Amino acid sequence: MEFAIPLGSPFNLDYTLDSGQTFRWRRTGEWWQGDVSGGVLKAKREGDALVCVSSTDRLNATFVSTYFRLDDNLEQVLASIAKDDTITTAVERFYGLRLIRQDRWECLASFVLATNANIPRIQKMVLEICRRFGRPFSFEGEEHYAFPSPSDLADASVADLRNCGLGYRAPFLRRVASAVASGRVDFQKVSSLPYEEARRLLLSELVGQKVLLGVGPKVADCALLYSFGKDESFPIDVWIARAISNSYPRLLGATIRTRLKRGAKVKLSPGDYAKVSSSVRKYFGPYAGYAQQYLFMAAREAV
Repeated sequence: MEFAIPLGSPFNLDYTLDSGQTFRWRRTGEWWQGDVSGGVLKAKREGDALVCVSSTDRLNATFVSTYFRLDDNLEQVLASIAKDDTITTAVERFYGLRLIRQDRWECLASFVLATNANIPRIQKMVLEICRRFGRPFSFEGEEHYAFPSPSDLADASVADLRNCGLGYRAPFLRRVASAVASGRVDFQKVSSLPYEEARRLLLSELVGQKVLLGVGPKVADCALLYSFGKDESFPIDVWIARAISNSYPRLLGATIRTRLKRGAKVKLSPGDYAKVSSSVRKYFGPYAGYAQQYLFMAAREAV
């Protein structure tokens, strides 16, 4: 199915899909192609329209508009976060980048795998679990795989998951899959709560008192931002921690600031993470997650 969506506000497809939010898209000539929601979606920008080809009627114009958050008033969002020269420069450089509204389970599972891994490694791990445990289907002569369900991964052995190249992440992913498959995690409830409560509930339902089972604050924040619509969520990885240390040292607080060296590899304890997250969210406001995405792109480009 082919269709076109008129674009009435800024949207840069390249920046959006190359910003580390999602791991199942690739550039093929003038098209971006992604395995999305059990189907395949191809998209390219042509003038003032987004041209799409999909493998199923489910991936229609309404789905694509929701997925790419084309309903967001991006100019208003960006104006609200442009608090200083650093973020303003990042916004000008990557203007049109949007947050993506992803499937909640796939997003959560993908960011469990993203722990201490670069984007190519994450893409490879995600591809391998899809090949081994996902439903196969064909599109334009190529074989594709749906993202495996929580029960598919919960029923897998740790050894089989390790054979997908997951390493130490294998038992973490299996525990999270089991929590979701068993119904212990209520995604609808998480979605309905304010950010702070949603974050606490997501972590407690998934890991209980053991906060190191592959779903710590950063993974929870990624899931909340990219799939639960919590736009104030501000995931802090090594890139963002370094950016804050370099450009926003006042947001670290005196105690944390004295322990960090400017430009050095920054690693925050869970307590430090919570303090910095609170400061940054207060500074950037309800769209702090958008600020995070633009700062991430700027930090990655600067290396």
